[in-house]
Amino acid sequence: MIFQELADVIKIQEIASNTFEATLLSPKISDHSHPGQFINILPSKDWKKVMRRPMSIASQGDDHIKIIFKVVGDGTMEMQQWNIGEKVDIIGPLGNKWNHYKNTFPVLVGGGVGIAPILNLHNTLNDEDIDHILLMGARTKSEHFIEHNSSNNVYLSTDDGSYGIEGYAVKALELIESQFHNKEHITFYSCGPDLMMQSVKSFAEKLKSPCYLALETIMACGIGICQGCTVELKESSNNKLHSYRSKFALVCKDGSIFNAEDLK
Repeated sequence: MIFQELADVIKIQEIASNTFEATLLSPKISDHSHPGQFINILPSKDWKKVMRRPMSIASQGDDHIKIIFKVVGDGTMEMQQWNIGEKVDIIGPLGNKWNHYKNTFPVLVGGGVGIAPILNLHNTLNDEDIDHILLMGARTKSEHFIEHNSSNNVYLSTDDGSYGIEGYAVKALELIESQFHNKEHITFYSCGPDLMMQSVKSFAEKLKSPCYLALETIMACGIGICQGCTVELKESSNNKLHSYRSKFALVCKDGSIFNAEDLK
């Protein structure tokens, strides 16, 4: 079920370099959302552009949701300037949710603002007492807002080596592979830059492990009407239909989470 709510801004803070976390009072969306889903935001009352801004939900519960975003354009610039008590027009929850993590050993890999749906899944796994690994990549230490704690299976990497493991996230995966439990039951979950997710997909294929990716793209409507968020699928011998919808999926409606083996 999808709702449109005028959510109250409860808190907004800079949690890392140019990275902000906003807490919104949104009872209906909070009550019906699951890890992996997103909302579409009208950044301000005076927003003149056609497209809302899609943001993954970083947490939900107790009538609240949280989002995490970097200031990279006009929409997020407006969001950064939200005031406490301001009402924000949001639509959600949209998209599908993380799944298939029970009876497996989840390995979570996030990068950039892709940390939001990954953190949501991480916290869910902790709540359900499911053993797993969290790996978060960033360019430099100033972009991280959680702590590297290998004893708790939380690993951080930085491209410049300023914190945690030096190198890209997938290089860090290779270095911590010995920590993976139940290798025959590993499942990868990833969200972040495209190149990072492609590398995670390749790494999972090497281990013959399932891999699920949360794709990030511009989603103007969020409900599959505008057709602006298409992603190409692999040809399937089981699919007898030769139609547009058999070859292309919509990130907002069919995702944003996909089984990596289904993507071309």
